[in-house]
Amino acid sequence: MNATSTSGEYVRTFNRYEFKYVIAEAQAEALIRDLEPYTLPDPHSPTERGYPVYSLYWDSPDLVFFWEKIDGQKYRRKLRFRLYEGADAAFVEIKQRIDQTVQKRRTLLGREEVQALFGSGAIDATKEHAVTDPVLQEALILCRRHLLEPKVAISYRRRAFFARFEHDLRITFDTRLQYDARALDIRQRFETGKYLIPADRAVLEIKFNHTVPLWLTKLVGKHELMSRRFSKYARAADLEHFQGRHT
Repeated sequence: MNATSTSGEYVRTFNRYEFKYVIAEAQAEALIRDLEPYTLPDPHSPTERGYPVYSLYWDSPDLVFFWEKIDGQKYRRKLRFRLYEGADAAFVEIKQRIDQTVQKRRTLLGREEVQALFGSGAIDATKEHAVTDPVLQEALILCRRHLLEPKVAISYRRRAFFARFEHDLRITFDTRLQYDARALDIRQRFETGKYLIPADRAVLEIKFNHTVPLWLTKLVGKHELMSRRFSKYARAADLEHFQGRHT
């Protein structure tokens, strides 16, 4: 296997901050209307339905990544595989938090190659030795160190917007957040899962590298938004293993 045949989209994002809010869908629609003068829709999100996102999260047998999140550790990482509708390749992503900043490293790999490298239940040393992509190398090290395995799949629909003038600012609205802890094949998303949050709620994320513009600060105040700690993976793992007691 040549693990670099479709890899190479090696993206580093430094000094990125994220504010998260769980809001009613009606409130989300009102905010989207107010955002119109300041933002442009993501080209992948041209309609009100947005686009589907499917992610497969890995963790250790004792859920080390989950507990790092719950305990609020200032430095933590997690491994996930992300697939977009109609794509033959998936992103292998390592998301890392250092205090208040978020860093993400990812590379693109064919779905069958992802399955061959990670999905057999045990990492093949010959295939691992052939890997030259730094993200894949780091992901494989994490897998060996923590005995990682797929734990939960999450799907949702996303509407995304970019600021017209603040090019580092992105605003996303995620709805119909569902999870499944048994259908864990990156090549085949599950049909119907359990809801992470009530079906009439949305997760709003504001992502930026430097500062939030004044116009957005005013809109946050106008709509009385209150940020909160929220992790899709942590919520799903908590519901699956602990009846939602920790989130």
